[in-house]
Amino acid sequence: MKLSFIRMIGILISFYSCNNVEMLTFEKQPIAIQDFFDCKNTDCVLTEILLLRFINETDITKKINHEIEQATSSTLHIDEGEPIETIEEAIKSFNISYQKIKQEFPEEIVPYEASIHCDLSFQNQDILSISIDSYIFTGGAHGNENFKFINLDPETGKVIDSNSLFKDHGKFVSFAEAIFRKTYNIPEDQSINSTGFFFDNDKFTLPASIGFTDTDVVLFYNSYEISSYADGPVELRLNKKDASELFSIQIL
Repeated sequence: MKLSFIRMIGILISFYSCNNVEMLTFEKQPIAIQDFFDCKNTDCVLTEILLLRFINETDITKKINHEIEQATSSTLHIDEGEPIETIEEAIKSFNISYQKIKQEFPEEIVPYEASIHCDLSFQNQDILSISIDSYIFTGGAHGNENFKFINLDPETGKVIDSNSLFKDHGKFVSFAEAIFRKTYNIPEDQSINSTGFFFDNDKFTLPASIGFTDTDVVLFYNSYEISSYADGPVELRLNKKDASELFSIQIL
C-alpha cells in the first residue's frame, strides 16, 4: 500500500450547539511519524493518520478530542499492557514493536504500515457520530482492516454506549433482523446462517459498530464478525426515518 503524507488541510465542518448559536469547527489533522522520530536515519513504520479534532477549545470539546484520540490510538496499539490514550504513545509503541521484530528477523521483516482516517459521519444536538477507518499491517498474508464508529454526547463529550441508544433493545434487534434478512435474501423460516453467515448460536445480533449518516443508521460488521475475511465486511443501512422511533435520542 503506497502511503503519502498530507500537509495540514483545513476541512472545516460546521457544528451548532443546541444551547447556543456559537459555531464550532472540526479539522482533519495529519499525524506523521516524522513528528516523533528521525526517520531519515532510522527505518520506521509507515503511517498515514488523519485525526479529527475540534478547533474551538472548551471543556466539552477537549473531552470530545480526547475520546476521538483515545479511540484512534487503541486502533493502532498492538501490544498487550497498559492502555494507550494518546496518538503519540500509540505511534511510539507501534514503531518500537516493529524495531524489535526487525532486530530479530532483519532479512525477513517488511515495514509495518498503519493507515487511519477519522471523519465526522453525522451530528445533531443529541449525537456526534465519528467514523474511524483503519488498515494495520504487521506482517503475514494480509493486513487487518477495521471500521468503527464512536458516538459522542455533544453536551458532555462522553461516549454513548450502544445499548443506551435504543428505547427497547429487543424491538430494534427484531426490526434490524427483518431488514437484514430481506437485504441478504434469507427466508424468514430458515436459519439466519442458512446462506453462509456465521452468527454465534445461530442468532441474529447487532454488530460492535453502529453509527449514523445524514440519512441512515449504519450497522457495520467487520470481517470475521459474521463472515470470513474473503467475504469481507457486511454493512446494513436502515432508513433513519423508519427507525427513528426506536431510538432514545433524536437521530434525524
